[in-house]
Amino acid sequence: MYIGSRIQKLREEKGLSQKEASCGIISTSHYSNVESGRFVPSEDVLRLLAERFDVPVPYFLDTQKPNPALQKLLDEYEQLLSLEVEQIRRFTTKHAAKFSYIPSILQEFTYNVLKYIDLVKTGQVRQAQKLYAKEMIHLSQKDLETNKPLFINYLYISGLFCYFNKNYRASIVYFRAILELARSEETIAKTFYNMSLAFFHLFDYAEALDYVKRAQQQYMNLHKWIAAGDCYNLAATILMEQNKATEAMRQIQKGFSVLGDSVSETSARLYHNLAYIQFKEKTYYDALKTINQCIELKQKMGSENLIISYTLKISILFHLEDFMAIQDNLKQIQQFTLQERESIQLRYIETKMYYTVREFPLYEKNMQGCIQYFQSNEEWKYLKEAARHFSIYYANQKKYKMAHHYQDLCILSYQRLTMEVKGGEME
Repeated sequence: MYIGSRIQKLREEKGLSQKEASCGIISTSHYSNVESGRFVPSEDVLRLLAERFDVPVPYFLDTQKPNPALQKLLDEYEQLLSLEVEQIRRFTTKHAAKFSYIPSILQEFTYNVLKYIDLVKTGQVRQAQKLYAKEMIHLSQKDLETNKPLFINYLYISGLFCYFNKNYRASIVYFRAILELARSEETIAKTFYNMSLAFFHLFDYAEALDYVKRAQQQYMNLHKWIAAGDCYNLAATILMEQNKATEAMRQIQKGFSVLGDSVSETSARLYHNLAYIQFKEKTYYDALKTINQCIELKQKMGSENLIISYTLKISILFHLEDFMAIQDNLKQIQQFTLQERESIQLRYIETKMYYTVREFPLYEKNMQGCIQYFQSNEEWKYLKEAARHFSIYYANQKKYKMAHHYQDLCILSYQRLTMEVKGGEME
């Protein structure tokens, strides 16, 4: 660990060249050696650089001095990350100032690792990925290996970083490394769960099911009922991909059983996945009743994950041909701040509605936009369905060149199909 990486990061954030940062303080060549770790600057130089970068002086002087009081807060933060989101928010809001410009490089790195986990837990994956890319490159493997608990957390978030970048094989490598080091049963259970997700995306459903069963048993032994419920949710998702709806339904019922009367995000996900299974089994009225229960529960809890359930509800209404209800639900969704992916998913459902009511110019225009998004973002599941739909449409219009083009896209999506599980809920 050395101060140079911190100085370099701040300089880049300020948009300064090395010459601009060092002017009047130290020669540019010496400054370059400071950033690379080949030269240790004097205390006076560090004070002047802190002033230039507008940061507290201890942020440059006390890089090797852990703060015991801050360490207690970091330990508390880590413990809270296994609890409900609201408790974490209260804690981070209360102590926000203390986590700003942490002098100790090791403690700052620890905070950023925990912050990454926090962001993922609250569904802010994009922000988490940016944090990792910005902050996790400034400690070496050697530095980390001297602190085993931190090293395990680092391996964990590195696995998640690769997972969210759809590099599933790399994520499995990180998770396997955790299993070689970890002694905590909860850490092992969490790692089994994440490996199950990664294998799921690699279409290795046998391995995915094996690992989620290991995770579920581990959580049951620990009396971690909510986490066990999440495992039953994931098992149901895997089984649905194997067209085993009856077994998937059994997993959902087991999930409800372990949760009992408790109400949580996991309860809502169970309702969501139950509705999805009913939808796939074409029991649309049952599915509609269940997804309404899910949405009502999420609203009571103030869930930030409502859009996926509204999307499923609109899909159900589409099969019931209740277009007025679809329009009403689309209006309700306008009150939410939508991610681009969510907007496109809703636009895709709306596009299929245009087809059903024979508004073909609107159908063509919107479908082209949806397919372009699905292809550029490697949303193979949606691309497969949309391209097939569009190909059949053009064939019926006797536009065979266009039909062939979209049929090729459909074949491509079959070859590279990668499906997403967001928070254990089926799409």
